Amino acid sequence: MISLPYPFSKPFNKSRTDASPNSLKQLASLCDDPQVADFVSTYNNLTTRRERTPSSRFTKPNYTNYKPPKYPIILCHGLSGFDTLILIPSVRTFINVISNAVSYKNSEYFVMDETDNEVKKNVLEVEYWIGVKRILESKGCTVFITKVPPFGSIEERATSLNKILNTVVNQQLQTKNDKITKLNFIAHSMGGLDCRYLISRIPENEKNYEVASLTTLSTPHGGSEVANYVVGQFGKIRKSLNDNGPLLPMCYYQLTTYYAQYFNNITPNDPDVKYFSYGAYFSPKWYSSFALTWSIINYATNGEPNDGMVTVKSSHWGKYMGTLPNMDHLDIINWRNKFHDTFEQLLQNKKNPESILQLYVNITNDLAEQGC
Repeated sequence: MISLPYPFSKPFNKSRTDASPNSLKQLASLCDDPQVADFVSTYNNLTTRRERTPSSRFTKPNYTNYKPPKYPIILCHGLSGFDTLILIPSVRTFINVISNAVSYKNSEYFVMDETDNEVKKNVLEVEYWIGVKRILESKGCTVFITKVPPFGSIEERATSLNKILNTVVNQQLQTKNDKITKLNFIAHSMGGLDCRYLISRIPENEKNYEVASLTTLSTPHGGSEVANYVVGQFGKIRKSLNDNGPLLPMCYYQLTTYYAQYFNNITPNDPDVKYFSYGAYFSPKWYSSFALTWSIINYATNGEPNDGMVTVKSSHWGKYMGTLPNMDHLDIINWRNKFHDTFEQLLQNKKNPESILQLYVNITNDLAEQGC
């Protein structure tokens, strides 16, 4: 007698014990357990939904016909990006961020102390976009990697980004005949919100450049249910302490789905800027770094495809270019969880480490075709 492990404990139909199920539909027909039939129906519905997700343009580029964009590329990082991506902050960093949020209601104190030596060094060289700068420069692109306060508010980060860009333009991108310099932004996660604020809210007379395009990668334009959850949990702690002040940096509140509605109203698109966006989704294994956050979003949205931080739907802004399948929120910037990689190798299902870099070659080639 052939039987399935828990929770599918009932045996296959005895008249079909010689059969081996090679599809979910056949599995349901071979087993008398109604729980199996329910599982198959639910899984098929989810699969059908994913098949309707917009297809990805994540294909191998034609390097022979590649053309670099006309204007420099500016790479803008997301929340907690720094010299290295702060996945788990040090005790010192965590205490500084939280204590600043508790001690001050003025959001300017939510950023890290910029007198810190770690902030002062390598203002433009941040290893956040692993391999991206290298491959784009090898194709003839001019690329700059920017660094803004990792836990600052959108306004603070956008203001910091603007100051950095003014410096870069003055010192490294002088144009002939005093023509204004144009830039292409490629932004990951919260970085896309920083760029949108910079484009529409920072006055033109405070910029010595113009923005030609903004391409966002898994940016929560519609907010993130993970931020909703985190803010909600800290709200309970705040109430238990009888404290009316914030316990989190402002950026977490600004990433919620309800703040996104307000933010989108105050940051209209600039008609002179081209806007493009990409989303991503994956199904986590138990060892995935985003298994918990994926579950939070999955529960809150009734199964919307997501990358562990942002749903595909929330990623849409401007012209939607496609969805990246089997990519979590950090895979998109070529970060790979070493523990995850080890298991992928054992399962002989390892991704091509160069594959995600092809996306950036595609993006920049598209920008060139758009005249950017």
